[in-house]
Amino acid sequence: MLTALVWGATFTLTKNALTRVDVYPFLFVRFFVATVVLVAIVLLTSRRHRFFDSRTLGFGVPLGMILFGAYAFQTMGLGNTSPAITGFLTGLYVVLVPILSIPLFRTSPPRRMWMGALIAAVGLALISGPGILHLQTGDIQVLICAVFLALQILLIEKYGRTMDALILATIEILVVAICSLIVSGFQGSTELLTLHVWLQPVVLWGVVINAVLGTSLAYWGQNIFQQNITAAQIAVIFSMEPVFAALVAWVAAGDILSPLQMVGGLLIVASMLMVDPHVSWTRRYSRRSSERVIRK
Repeated sequence: MLTALVWGATFTLTKNALTRVDVYPFLFVRFFVATVVLVAIVLLTSRRHRFFDSRTLGFGVPLGMILFGAYAFQTMGLGNTSPAITGFLTGLYVVLVPILSIPLFRTSPPRRMWMGALIAAVGLALISGPGILHLQTGDIQVLICAVFLALQILLIEKYGRTMDALILATIEILVVAICSLIVSGFQGSTELLTLHVWLQPVVLWGVVINAVLGTSLAYWGQNIFQQNITAAQIAVIFSMEPVFAALVAWVAAGDILSPLQMVGGLLIVASMLMVDPHVSWTRRYSRRSSERVIRK
């Protein structure tokens, strides 16, 4: 829940920082700082030899590329829509988790999941207003982000349980930093070499809070939590993220949603809560997790 609160706050912090810096230089600095923090934790916990685990490395690199896609589209979307709406649209990954599990893992989600998807669609229509058939660029970018986040949760659920959570998170975050630097280089950005830009309070706080709390510690924690609970349970807990995003945007930036948008946001949260952590599509993984905890 604390992770969801931090992530909710990062929408407003990132939105403000993007008024001073471009998307990919910001992502590089954020994830580079996060990588440094995680590497420091690795060194302090004497896990250096585990970096050479080819299995974790082979899984962490593509997982990091998926995470890069999520943050790239989310950060671009923030430049074109409000933090509150970005939070609610990002939260749709909770509904996408069981939907994507059908083609990926050949699961059979219950009717409740389909009802949740329908409610989420209605919520999206209310948030987007009359232009639902012509979604804004920012809305589409955030929706793509939600797809990438759902994939990341499902892949950790399926393949990441037996891997070292700290090392996996470090590899993921490092890959995001490298991808961001490569894109910045292709764009010819010079902001990375301009120190005074990064020392501006709105940018500095955005980087520090996003990197340390919202990235390194958050993803390390997520990888640890998911070793003992299912992706569905994680998704339900994280359904509070868009609520926190809207509250922080209102308190810190005066970002107020219209009545219809508020109803749409509540419907999206309701759709997330319909993803019951004990339904059939996760029962197989829940049983394995329970057996492992009992053995310990």
